[in-house]
Amino acid sequence: MRKAVLAALAAASVLLIAAPVYAETFTTSDGVLSIDLPDETWKEIVDPEKWVALSDGANTITVEHYSNGEKLPKMSIANDHYVNVYQAVFSTQNEVFIITGSVVDAAKIPQIAGTILTAKVLKYDTKTAVSKDGYTIEPLDKTMYVTSNGLNVREGYSTSYAILGGAPYGSALKVAGKVMLNGADAGWYQVSFNNATGYVSGSFVSDTAPETEKPVSGLQFTGKACTIYSVSGAALTIYKATDGNWYDAGGGKYTWITGDKLQSPAGEQYTTYNPATTGSYPTGGSYTVYWTNGNATTLTPYSDGTLRSPEGVKYTSVGNGTYAGEDGTTLYSQIPDLTSGSQHGLSSQGSNKPAVIGQDSQGNYVDGEGILYYDQGDGTYVNEYGDVYDVVW
Repeated sequence: MRKAVLAALAAASVLLIAAPVYAETFTTSDGVLSIDLPDETWKEIVDPEKWVALSDGANTITVEHYSNGEKLPKMSIANDHYVNVYQAVFSTQNEVFIITGSVVDAAKIPQIAGTILTAKVLKYDTKTAVSKDGYTIEPLDKTMYVTSNGLNVREGYSTSYAILGGAPYGSALKVAGKVMLNGADAGWYQVSFNNATGYVSGSFVSDTAPETEKPVSGLQFTGKACTIYSVSGAALTIYKATDGNWYDAGGGKYTWITGDKLQSPAGEQYTTYNPATTGSYPTGGSYTVYWTNGNATTLTPYSDGTLRSPEGVKYTSVGNGTYAGEDGTTLYSQIPDLTSGSQHGLSSQGSNKPAVIGQDSQGNYVDGEGILYYDQGDGTYVNEYGDVYDVVW
């Protein structure tokens, strides 16, 4: 079927995760694709490497859009920074979408993995399939200026090509031509760079030099930016450097306190949402609660009536001292006793690591580390990471 959408998921375990509840739908500015965001803390950020980039301040979801036939990037994998990476590929006859969720906070795995599955192509075939000789260069002789920090100059006209180097914010580039694909603007320019020919994305260059100064402290920046807000609602833009930290235009370093809160160099608190428009703010005090494994955390009351964890996850009381999180997790007012319900000893099919699971007050099976397990009804259990176990006792 011509308009069929094929989805290939890098981690099969996402099929076993209960679908979370989503707060709003994000649609790309060109109306081509939509994706349901986990909550209101997720905002679009600038990333010269990606077509679309979304973040809650720690975890990220990115979307790449290619013509069918273009060289695609390698599959993303988790590293020392990300605990899990989920990736989906959607393809039509003329285009390819690659959606990647990179998870720093393990508690956000279910909602981010589920978010990827909500992606919908709203307009099909907005790109033309690449033919063998489809790319041409329309000659130009002009100067253009970099409008993002750390813009990559590549060997070819897509993000799948190797990087020659980085052009700093505001720098002038000698443009030799515009890249055309089957007669249409491909969105890339051919430039002269360090006595070599390179290519840059047209989304991050302009005919006029930018006026607003970006950080000039000598730091190297990734091109990612984030708008944050003071308690009064005043907006401030901060920029991510290659050292993994975020800085304002004066080079001041901002530290993440939780998934949606930061602290300035002077100790002032900022949030990724505007408290002047959302009207939601901490009302003071907090409750000590516990994960299934007995580890303590806190819930803070907010003016909108919600309770939030230090990671920014919203919880509601479901009675009997139990709190249900919007991401599917559960917290308790007392350390839960897992011995009161049914227990099982398990043996892993994929490793020598055994597990003992018990039921919490909600009837969920969990082990001592708080990992959820699901009864498959055939004498086996699978945990939230997709690991399969046999019942020993």
